[in-house]
Amino acid sequence: MRAAVYYGRQDLRLTSMPEPEPGPGEVKLRVLYNGICGSDLHEYFDGPVTTRNTPHPLTGVQNPVIMGHELCGEVVALGEGVDDLVIGNLVAVEPVETCGRCLHCGLGQYNHCPSLAIHGYNRAGGGLAEYTVVKRRMAHALPRGVSALQGALIEPLAIAWHTVNRCAVSAGQVVAIHGGGPIGAGAFLTLRRRGVEAIVVDPSPARRSALADLGAKQLLDPSACDVVAAIRDLTGGRGADASIDAAGGAKAFAAMLHGTRVDGTAVVVAIHHEPVVIPPFDLLMPEVHLTGVALSVNAFPAVIAEMARGSYPLEGWVETIPFDGVIEQGIERLRRQQGMKIVVDVAGRSGHLQ
Repeated sequence: MRAAVYYGRQDLRLTSMPEPEPGPGEVKLRVLYNGICGSDLHEYFDGPVTTRNTPHPLTGVQNPVIMGHELCGEVVALGEGVDDLVIGNLVAVEPVETCGRCLHCGLGQYNHCPSLAIHGYNRAGGGLAEYTVVKRRMAHALPRGVSALQGALIEPLAIAWHTVNRCAVSAGQVVAIHGGGPIGAGAFLTLRRRGVEAIVVDPSPARRSALADLGAKQLLDPSACDVVAAIRDLTGGRGADASIDAAGGAKAFAAMLHGTRVDGTAVVVAIHHEPVVIPPFDLLMPEVHLTGVALSVNAFPAVIAEMARGSYPLEGWVETIPFDGVIEQGIERLRRQQGMKIVVDVAGRSGHLQ
């Protein structure tokens, strides 16, 4: 089968690999779509970061590894003991394997499992391949009416969902989203569904335009205004009830912190490549609650249900590219900040909804 195999920094090869077969408790998928994530760019240009050159303690997997963790596939084979799926089911993959025995797994906080392995980084397989095998608990069946392309968006939207949960806001409140990429867009759509107002900050005219088309009414260009002052103006001088750093830069982090109201919540979901200095006084005086997001937890069923309800339209911000273009049309373009959410059409199904 064809697969995109990661060997190391800027060394991703489209090559032939043996087709995997499911073992007990596993599901074999024909991959239909796989999204490219900011973490993939970080791995490609700066790695190894999440992949390893030594065996992973849970799976034993090390580089080279097939990349891809935002995927949707069609069930083509079932391992022994799997009797609640059928051949032909579409599933979205929650790309984490955990030990199931540690304190955090026992508490339902499996995203904090110290042995956690991520499909596409630390498991024997990934979404950038014609076929892949996952544990049954990683496969979430999609209801009729949810397409394969939509299914490939469930993983990043689950992170956005978890991010909004961390904001601890309710209908009628205001959240400032710093960064209008896929996670920022997902957070905006999630907040809108919950009746929460959003202020979106992003320097890209294309991203601001896409978000405006999705219904965002308050959009700020950080290169053209004092973001903190603008947020306070829009909130009657109070500041946002919660703020999200989905950008990953020092300026966005500072604006997130300073644009949040007294006793509000500041949530970091972006991956920062450089350290950020936080003067303790910036936390002491406004008493802001600063927190972060570790992947997602128990979010897939809720996000799939919201996708089925139409809460996450894809028009205008999601595009597909052919498998052969994964580097040039995908990773390289995203590095240049061209495009918003790029999904690889692994099975060559462009134009199809299922």
